[in-house]
Amino acid sequence: MTTVGIYVDGPNMERGLWDAGDVAILERIGTLLVDYGSELGQVVEGRVFVDEATIWRTDRTRADYERRGFALVESKSFRHIDPRTKRVVFGKSLTDPSMHCAVVDRLHDEDCPDVFVLATGDKDITIVLDYIYEHGKKASVLGEANSISSFLITKCDALGFGCHIVQLVARSLRAQKAGKAPPVETAAGELKVTDSEGRRVSMESYLEDRNKRSNQLNPNNISYWRARGYEDRPADWEHRAKKRR
Repeated sequence: MTTVGIYVDGPNMERGLWDAGDVAILERIGTLLVDYGSELGQVVEGRVFVDEATIWRTDRTRADYERRGFALVESKSFRHIDPRTKRVVFGKSLTDPSMHCAVVDRLHDEDCPDVFVLATGDKDITIVLDYIYEHGKKASVLGEANSISSFLITKCDALGFGCHIVQLVARSLRAQKAGKAPPVETAAGELKVTDSEGRRVSMESYLEDRNKRSNQLNPNNISYWRARGYEDRPADWEHRAKKRR
């Protein structure tokens, strides 16, 4: 029987889904991850990596994690003085390295899961993906539509690992603009990328389209000028860029 372990970058999912307005998904993220993992095999463990400064936007998120059997792993968060407010605030934490080390360490256990479900959009996890691949295990990455790293998507594709979005792209973008949470179904089948009509699209198409749109809106990128009829960036591009702002 195929065994599955679910490892979650708590702060990453909190920020991504909250900023996108997908509160309904955020409050059921634990359930969605277990449902998805169960399609890959038997879920034998689940860990959510947080730090001492983690902000739970809604208590239902933590309750859902705990109800579905996830263990919360807390790490250190470092304080610094905000130069603007002169107040002591939390900054960088050990959440990411804590999660990375846990996965790599698990690879050396005899009862290591056959498949790792990694809920994060950070590109740093790509180093861990290499280790998983070298140990003959499989992985599936789940990220938030608006913040998942393009490099991470490319890496998953290169290794033959799954890489999915935890909400419909079109819904997420509408919610972000409206500033509110849209309705959500609970089917694990939503863990895919879709176009504005809800039709499934490949990761390659999603990545190409997102990068294209991003570059064409950036005056510092040659794609910005080529999209506007220029073969190369004109000599007075700085002046033109300022006029368009």
